Amino acid sequence: MVRKQVKTEGQDRKAQIASAFGEIEQSKIFLDKRTESAAVKMDIADLLKDIIQKQLRKDYDPEVEANIFINPERGDFEVYILKKVVSEVDLESIEISIDEVRKIDDSLELGDYYEEGPIKLEDYLSRKSIQIIKQSVQKKVRDLERLVVYEECLEKVGEVVAGEVYQVRSNEVIFTYNTSKDHRVELVLPRAEMIKKDNPRRNPRMKLYVKRIEREKVKVRLDDGGVVERDKPDGGMKVIVSRIDDRFLYKLFEHEVPEILDGLIVIKGIARVPGERAKVAVESTSARIDPVGASVGYRGKRIQSIVKELNNENIDVIYYTDEPQIYIARALQPAKIDPLTVHADIKTRKARVMLKPDQIKYAIGKNGNNIHLAEKLTGYEIDVYRDVMDKSMEDPTDIDIIEFREEFGDDMIYQLLDGGLDTAKKVLKAGVERIEEVLLGPSAPEEITFFSKGRTRSPIKPRERKVTEEEKRYWKKIAENIFKTVKEQFTDADLHDLFDDGDEDSDDQQAAESPADE
Repeated sequence: MVRKQVKTEGQDRKAQIASAFGEIEQSKIFLDKRTESAAVKMDIADLLKDIIQKQLRKDYDPEVEANIFINPERGDFEVYILKKVVSEVDLESIEISIDEVRKIDDSLELGDYYEEGPIKLEDYLSRKSIQIIKQSVQKKVRDLERLVVYEECLEKVGEVVAGEVYQVRSNEVIFTYNTSKDHRVELVLPRAEMIKKDNPRRNPRMKLYVKRIEREKVKVRLDDGGVVERDKPDGGMKVIVSRIDDRFLYKLFEHEVPEILDGLIVIKGIARVPGERAKVAVESTSARIDPVGASVGYRGKRIQSIVKELNNENIDVIYYTDEPQIYIARALQPAKIDPLTVHADIKTRKARVMLKPDQIKYAIGKNGNNIHLAEKLTGYEIDVYRDVMDKSMEDPTDIDIIEFREEFGDDMIYQLLDGGLDTAKKVLKAGVERIEEVLLGPSAPEEITFFSKGRTRSPIKPRERKVTEEEKRYWKKIAENIFKTVKEQFTDADLHDLFDDGDEDSDDQQAAESPADE
């Protein structure tokens, strides 16, 4: 009864290793490629040989040598103990006498090795050792699975993939993505890489640009005593994706415009304010293809697909040229600019653009986006100036408001221009309250009419924009600073002439609207 129990335990232990070895067949990684599976099996066979040898030396004898034969297809193996042929035996575990071995094999001589076995594994290894062998095989399989997935994800770096929202966190969004080999991978989209208008809860499926792969780090001590962090070969990985990277927009164009993928159209430059505005410069390698027309598509269908994916990001597609004057004029669209009014210095990479007064605000753009994108796209630092056709109508003592770009910033300059305050004297005449109104913008949005099939809904009454007292104090202070900065550019005589227009209350108005000098 005892012998039968021991035999059963031995078979169970051997079955444990065989089952662990057989897990290779069931792993998803190796189901699709038999050649890859065979190569991995050989790696694990080598691992089994090493680990069994190690456990034999631990449980049986520190100097034992063994021959281990493994059949990867069946997951079976045999172990033989090598015993040295000697005249007198001192250690029975690793030695055998010449007289005893001659009874088995008369071809062996002194110094040769006799293979004893196949041995019963349970007679040499403990249950703990059997478990160690099984865990080693399982760990090897998991490491190889991670390696295969990592190599597959590495091929996707620089490409666009479609992911489904899995979890929305405070600082990142987790997406799931199934690779071509049906491996489920998690993609991490940090908040810093998201477009402001992105709503993962409303749009559970998004296109994502695979930016990089971060491996688990491990600290390694150098010979000089220093410690550095290096990628852990068998560690986990994190796939970082983005929706604000310029290359994301490039890949979307490449997907929607086959001529770009074929090399007939070349994207020469991209500049973006993600979610708001982008400029793309294109050039054709064939005289028969219009690069802008092909990029936009018939009735704008190609560009509309990209705009929709980017949450209505405004995209300007312009013709590229080597002539800096023409290129800068095109980059500043939608402002209408004559290239002859652009003066570009190739050495300093600076450009001066003379604009008609009504085109300045379009050149700068809301929040200064248009001119900033033009500078990024062309590589030139651009300064804009008013070009007045009739010099006789211009006040020689007045100053263009764009001269204050450095002090006020492009955003405020655009707001002042949009409010009709394009010169310094107009700002002073308008007064602090008017400046504050221009900076705050309209108090309420326009009425929106919703359309549905078959009927038109009545417009919804817009909610008036509520400005807190704190915001009012903030913008009041900004308006006062603008008024004061502009006022400092004029002499007392100029100011007297400006406000002395025959109105008896002009002096009182100036005193009321002008902040007290500090």
